[in-house]
Formats: sequence, C-alpha cells, structure tokens
Amino acid sequence: MRELTTQGRFGSLIAGAFALLCLTGCQQQDDAPAVVIKDTRFIGVQAPSAKVVSFLGVPFAQPPVANLRWQRPKPWVSEKALYSATKFAPACMQGPHLSNWYKNVITDFGGEPDDFLTPEVSEDCLYLNIWRPDPVEKVPLPVIVFIHGGSNKGGWSFEPNYQGEKLSKKGVVVVTIAYRVGVFGFFSHPQMRDANFGLYDQIAALEWVQKNIHAFGGDARNVTVMGESSGANNIDYLLVSPLSKGLFSKAIHQSGGSSLTNRSIRQQHLKRGAALSLQLLGANAEDPINQLRSFSAEDILTATETAYAGHYFDPVVDGDSVPITVVDAVKGNKMHPVDLLIGSNDDEWLMYLDGINLETWFTEEVTESQAVKLRELIKLVEGPRRQLDLLYSAKYYVCPSLLLADEVAQSGNKAYVYSFNRHREGSLAESMGAYHGAELPYVFDTHDDWLPTADEDRQLTEAMQTYWVNFAKSGNPNGEDSGNSTSPPIWPEYAADTDTVQLLDNSITSSAHGSQFLCGILSPH
Repeated sequence: MRELTTQGRFGSLIAGAFALLCLTGCQQQDDAPAVVIKDTRFIGVQAPSAKVVSFLGVPFAQPPVANLRWQRPKPWVSEKALYSATKFAPACMQGPHLSNWYKNVITDFGGEPDDFLTPEVSEDCLYLNIWRPDPVEKVPLPVIVFIHGGSNKGGWSFEPNYQGEKLSKKGVVVVTIAYRVGVFGFFSHPQMRDANFGLYDQIAALEWVQKNIHAFGGDARNVTVMGESSGANNIDYLLVSPLSKGLFSKAIHQSGGSSLTNRSIRQQHLKRGAALSLQLLGANAEDPINQLRSFSAEDILTATETAYAGHYFDPVVDGDSVPITVVDAVKGNKMHPVDLLIGSNDDEWLMYLDGINLETWFTEEVTESQAVKLRELIKLVEGPRRQLDLLYSAKYYVCPSLLLADEVAQSGNKAYVYSFNRHREGSLAESMGAYHGAELPYVFDTHDDWLPTADEDRQLTEAMQTYWVNFAKSGNPNGEDSGNSTSPPIWPEYAADTDTVQLLDNSITSSAHGSQFLCGILSPH
C-alpha cells in the first residue's frame, strides 16, 4: 500500500482491521493509496488515468445535525483506525435549485436533461475531496481550494464541471469543499449570536487544509482559494474576515462581484428568521432555536420556501466573521493582502433575461440620473437583449471585479483580469453566448458530452489551465516559458492606469475590457 506519510503505524491492530475491511468487499486495497493523519489511515482511490489519486468524502468537521444545527462547525474527531475515502459524501441539504439549473442548460444545448444525476442531500455534509498527482515528483505542491457556487442556496463540492482530476495532473493538489447552504448555512435569528454558518464552514475547511494538506503532498504555505459565482462572492468575505487571515495567499475569482454591491447587515435578516420561526412554531415559542432544531431538515427546507421567498443567501455583517461590508473593507484597504486572478464572462445574464425589459431595469436597478447616462452609452449596442445583458453583467460582475482588481493593484499585490468571451459552435450554443459558468469546463477540463467541444475549445482549455496553475504556483499566470510558441500569450499585469485584461476566446489577446466604459457609472460605491 502506498503512503504519502508514515505517521502513526499501528502494527497488528491496523493489519487486523484492514484484513477485516478487505473481507467485507474491498478490491486490491493493498495497492490503494493511503494517507495517515493522526490515528486514522485514509484509503483513497487511483484514478483511471493512473496519474492522479483522489481522497473523496474526507470529513473536516462534525456533522452539523441535532444540537449542532446553526452552530459553528466543530472539529472532526476520528472514531476509527481506517477511513474509506473512495466516494463523495452527500451534498449539503438543499432543494432542486442547482439541479434544475443544470437541466435547463443541458436542454438549451440540445442534450437530455434526465441524464443529469441529482445527488443525495443531507445535513451531514461537511466533507472535502482531494486530488493529487501520482506519482508526486516534487513536494510540496501548490494547493487550490475550490469553493462552489449556487447562490449560497444550492450546489455541491463534486458537481460534474469541477471535479479535480485533470486539473491536478498539471502539478497541483486540488481540494473541493462543502459548506452549509440556504437557511442551514445563512440563518439570522434574534435569539442567536451567530449567523454566517456556511462561511464558518469554509474557514474550518481552510484551517483543516493548513493542518493536514502536507500529508497529501500539498504546501500549506502556498494555498490559492478559487471560487465561481457565489463561491467567488464568498472569497470576498474571506478576504475581509479576520478569522481567515493567513489561511491563503492567492485568490482566483470567477464570475463574482455582487458581494461588493451587497450592504446587508444582520439586523436586516432577522425578520426572515423570525418569520421561519413563526411559521413552524407559532407566536408563543419559549425556546425557539432548540425547538427549531428538533424539526426535520425536510420540514425546515419546506418552510424556507415561504419565509425566504426571493431571498439571496449572502453572509451578513455580524461584527465577528464579517466586521464591515465588503465594499467598505475593499475601499478602506482592510482586506487580506493577496495576489488576484479575477474575471467574468461576456454574457453572464443572458440566460436569465426572459420576462425582463430594458425599461424595468432602468427603473429598478439604477437612479434616474444614472439611467440617462447609461442610455447614451449603450445606444450603439445592437438590440435591447444585448443591452440588458451588458448592463446586468457590468453591474454585478465586471465593474465589481475591476474595482477589486484596482484595489489589489494599488495595495502593492499583483492582479490579473480576464474576460471569457468564447461561444461554442452551433446555433444553440450561440444563443447561450459566454454564459454564467461557461468557463468552468475549461478550467477543470470537464467538457460534458452534451457540450459541443471543438479543437478551439481544447486549445483554450490547455491555455486556461496553464494560466490558472502557473498563478497557483507563483502568483503569476505567466510561466518561465511564456512567450514561446508552445505556451499561451503573455498575460499583462492589471493596473488601474492601463486597464489591460486578457480576452479568452478563439484567440487570446490583451486589451481594455469591453464593458469598462460602463463602470464609471455602475462601479460599487
């Protein structure tokens, strides 16, 4: 059995337990990868490619169930000498939000939505997954910790588009983490001190990485957090939380930014928590939190559909995990110093525009004076649908991202900005554009069968993985061989006075961002 660490050999006790494990159905465990952490031997699995090993469903905290519901995560305590880390754990408790999103995208691309497998869900979900190259030729390796998206309402650490095998082959340890979502992860109540339980979970996972990733060949001193959508938004909160200081040194931020437009404080969310309590317990509850903990997760989830209808589950300013709003921290130079790779997609909002018109957007999203200026700026943009897509994408993705890049660059750290513009081939793909989440299969090289994938997509995948891995290694997406004919084009460092970004498309070029002209009006204030 291969081991990356020799810590804690248990002699006959382990041998006997392991023999019993094999008698109950394991296959070729003598050749299985293994890692020992304290008194537990974790058994992993060899990838079919034989170039990566994985450890799946590794616990980093105690199950947040019963009286641990709506509590900060407690460190996991091993109760057995052997742990089979060969399959994914359940996703955190949630409704069909993310599964429906995947099915809709598959349908839009002409695929079969019923082929998408919805995962098992449970409150017992605080597990992470690890992929590392095999063999490890050089240790320690850079570590990428990925935080999934899903509006903090759904999502899971092993969605098809971000399993880490192929990215890990490039020479990094990839970790994908789970965190509580929806009302289980972001619940405020007048009789509870804490609120941001999902954010605490992410911090606990990063603390676990700091303590244990060396056993998997990873370098705890070289950790990059990477997130997409709400996962990127959560990184913004990690950048300003005093509890996450020193847990990572770099950030890859994909298609986030609404955290910089959000000024939610805990008090504004207390009404939602009180409404949930009233719906389930009535008006005379004497000990509402403990009583709510006695309800099943399914009952809680059902009640949430009413009490939290239309609600976005962002972390709130609670004075502890989040001391001030993200935008105030960013502009006040109160975020952790990190190097940053950040960007967004050209058509972030295109798939969500049905039933929305331009006049509604101008009325609900900006002031009257802003609307006048914006109308003038977009009058040459062809068609109201593209105008809407451009405005939404700029307000919630592009302009917050450029603001964050500006502040990082001005603080003395390095920032690199991209715009993902690639449209896949075919009329169905063209109607989707460079949609929200479109870059993920390129970063992880997980192009689904239903996605039309041409040679250009394969070439862009190779270039993007090279950029992302180089950045994780050194804080610079350009490697030592950058500029050679076999490497992707040099990616210029971002500076506020030049505004140069990398355009990721059929060809890769550098220029000003195509939506930059809107940000003087739409940048967060």
